[in-house]
Amino acid sequence: MIPVLIGLGVLIGGAVIVANWDSIKNWLKDFIPKLKEAWESIRVVVPHGARIYGDLFVDGADKLSKIMHKLYYKEDGHWCEETTTRIVDESEVPAAILSKIKRQQEDITEEIEEMLDLEV
Repeated sequence: MIPVLIGLGVLIGGAVIVANWDSIKNWLKDFIPKLKEAWESIRVVVPHGARIYGDLFVDGADKLSKIMHKLYYKEDGHWCEETTTRIVDESEVPAAILSKIKRQQEDITEEIEEMLDLEV
């Protein structure tokens, strides 16, 4: 009886999440930056052991928000991935790319393709 109730709870919870996904996504977009900002302000007073878990939690939330920016769909029998363009701080750009750009303008498409195993 208990497994049936657990299964029913998961089914109902999944239906609620699917029905309200846009609201959840918008809430997370607003909440995650606020969470990161709040964590950075209190991080210095938190004991070291708890700080590790807090960092892991904030990093996980940040990765979740990055996943939300990808859209997968099937068109004419082919799978498509659509990602949004976003403006990032200089600190978020990988160091190898930054050093090449600061030296001169270079085409780094091939290196990024190899690193990500993608084709542009």
